[in-house]
Amino acid sequence: MKDIKNLSEYIIDKALKQGADDVDVIIRESSSSNIEIRLGKIEELKQANPKGLGIRVFKNKRKALTYTSDLRLESVKKLVAQTVEMADITNQDEFSGLPEKELLGIADVNLSLYDKKLETMSIEDKIRIAKEVEEIGMAQDPLINNSSGAHWSDSKSRAVLANSRGFFGEQEYSSCYFSLSLVAEKDGVKQTDYWWTSSRFLDRLDSVENIAKETARRTVRKIGAIKPKTKKVPVVFDPEVGKDFLNIISSSVMGTSIYRKSSFLVDKLNKQIGVGNLTITDDGILKDGLGSRRFDGEGLPSRKNIVLDHGILKTYLCDCYSARKLKHPPTGSASRGTSSGPSPSTTNFYMQNGNVPPEEIIKSVKEGLYLTSVHWVGVNYVTGDYSRGAEGIWIENGKLTYPVQEFTVAGNMLDMMKSIEMIGNNLTFRDSTNAPTFLIKEMMISGS
Repeated sequence: MKDIKNLSEYIIDKALKQGADDVDVIIRESSSSNIEIRLGKIEELKQANPKGLGIRVFKNKRKALTYTSDLRLESVKKLVAQTVEMADITNQDEFSGLPEKELLGIADVNLSLYDKKLETMSIEDKIRIAKEVEEIGMAQDPLINNSSGAHWSDSKSRAVLANSRGFFGEQEYSSCYFSLSLVAEKDGVKQTDYWWTSSRFLDRLDSVENIAKETARRTVRKIGAIKPKTKKVPVVFDPEVGKDFLNIISSSVMGTSIYRKSSFLVDKLNKQIGVGNLTITDDGILKDGLGSRRFDGEGLPSRKNIVLDHGILKTYLCDCYSARKLKHPPTGSASRGTSSGPSPSTTNFYMQNGNVPPEEIIKSVKEGLYLTSVHWVGVNYVTGDYSRGAEGIWIENGKLTYPVQEFTVAGNMLDMMKSIEMIGNNLTFRDSTNAPTFLIKEMMISGS
């Protein structure tokens, strides 16, 4: 990282000498591989080693941003000059600028974010994993007669962020993932489903056998699906659909959505918007979290933000720009690529565990829906109205009975958050957004 550090210092020094008031630079080096296997044959194999550099220059409340993949010194020198020139002709913005110096820093936590084993893992081993998971999955049930493919991906990255106010930080992180999608058929009707595992560390991925068996189970259970009757019923959200529910909330608490008035949570700060046992957290320093980091995209220390505390909206997630617009404290939530400026985002966003086993939640429902999948975007982020194409399993007398599909499930996010009756105790950190099973008292199912 020494060469990258020297390059960042060179860029900052050049920009200041050419008239910039402030400057920051992000430099990223990465390598990745992606493999697609279908019916035992390689359909896609990609390996990439991209490098990128992004510069922001501030001058008289004006901002310019440029980026390049050419890290040669002569090219960078020209880019710095162009960026400073551009800052003379852009519009002034009173909210623009680097973070105040006292806000800058790096979280004093020990985060394991990088797996050296991925450096020495051969492409043959990656192909083998993808082939094995497909082969085992297709052997699980005679109704499974085809595959939509197995996928492997991994990435390793190193990044530096530096600015003219004295901040310098570097991070190294990795991730790996594999998945399987299968097809089952009965009486000429086909069904498909998938399952997956991801982690920063190779040895923390779920086993090939578990992913293969779970994919097969989820695919076969959809055989014989029918369209349910139109009615209002209780709805149990599977953790995968709960994650989608949380993604709607996370988009709606972003500072950018709030100051643009494009969120149903405008003017809801410090108000009760959910049931008393609903707590939602965004934790940038979660151990082993897929979204964890020691500093954000502007150089603020990562931290744990309680977004909803027992149903009360406690904070919006803000980068420095949206924080200034809203007169709200920045939350260490900025995310940034080399080709874009900072914007707020989540890190590890999750609903806090409840105390009810998911089996007990299902048993509590006399008639209702166990929601397993939603399709197409049917959310009005301004009003919170929610309507999604859906799939699931019908619940009768506390038992999962038969699969259902070709229907919509509808409600309003604010009503839904106030109608959560039970929260499961099965929170698992499989992704950067995670939820346990939970029950919403009543939603409209529109089927036949």
